[in-house]
Amino acid sequence: MLVKEAIQSVLKQSLKDFELIVIDDGSTDNTSSVVKSINDTRIKYFYKENGGVSSARNLGLVKRKGEYVAFLDDDDLMPKNYLEVMICHLNENRDYKIAYSLFTDVYPDGKKNNRFGEEHFISGCLTKNFFKKIPHISSAAVFHHSILDGFFFDEHLKTAEDSDFYLRISTRGTILCVPEVSIIRRVTPGSLSREGTFDSSISWVRILERFYFQLDGHKFISARTAKTRIGQLYRRMAREHYRQGNKKAAILLFKKAVSYKPANLHYHRGLIKAWFLSKRKDKLPEWQMPKPLPYPKSTVNTLSEKVSS
Repeated sequence: MLVKEAIQSVLKQSLKDFELIVIDDGSTDNTSSVVKSINDTRIKYFYKENGGVSSARNLGLVKRKGEYVAFLDDDDLMPKNYLEVMICHLNENRDYKIAYSLFTDVYPDGKKNNRFGEEHFISGCLTKNFFKKIPHISSAAVFHHSILDGFFFDEHLKTAEDSDFYLRISTRGTILCVPEVSIIRRVTPGSLSREGTFDSSISWVRILERFYFQLDGHKFISARTAKTRIGQLYRRMAREHYRQGNKKAAILLFKKAVSYKPANLHYHRGLIKAWFLSKRKDKLPEWQMPKPLPYPKSTVNTLSEKVSS
């Protein structure tokens, strides 16, 4: 069972002094019995009604007591020296409150892939870098508790919640790259089906819009950079719908791209071409542009009252 292997990878850490908080997000399988069968006093198990990954992580943040915090999804594994190496680097570099590592995708057929090249792994103030691309996952990082005070995952998001979390928290301090260790992410058929989907793309562009226009992103990102990046993403989604013959979605998305970069002739050309698609062959004739994201949502106060251990 994935969750048992994930837990065991933490319990085998060379660093021994930690608490392992396991949040059961309303599972209907034997997760509870599996966790409770592991005899280790460092494990703290909490069951809650299903609310999604962000809700589960937020509850973990509420229950934490340690100086440092690391997340681990059930399909991820920690190498034996992971926590020791990451915390050692943070202790040696006190100006940094977050350390992140590489991560390696392991596929069902045994193939491995280091998703991002070394050019993406840098240290410092990374908000501008993260606005363009976030080459990390929540499991591949360790946080000092001070940077997490009052900070939570956005429970409005069903996809790209990691990216949103990284982007927003990057404004709170400098971030340290630790290339010596790598989290193992086991890519399952379910996670494969979610990668690169339209849902994740539209979530990401809405995250960028909210960050720039509502969350003071303009203090970190120039107007030109923001409009260029957001326009590119809308055009990318518009072209995909154009290729699928979805006239209405393509038109609306090209219009959004044009609104950000009105001088870009490629965007106008794409919009004109979309108008000539057959309405009769549109597979999504009722498609609507998703509404802007509201302010980040967390239900941690109510969650704490509705959990069992």
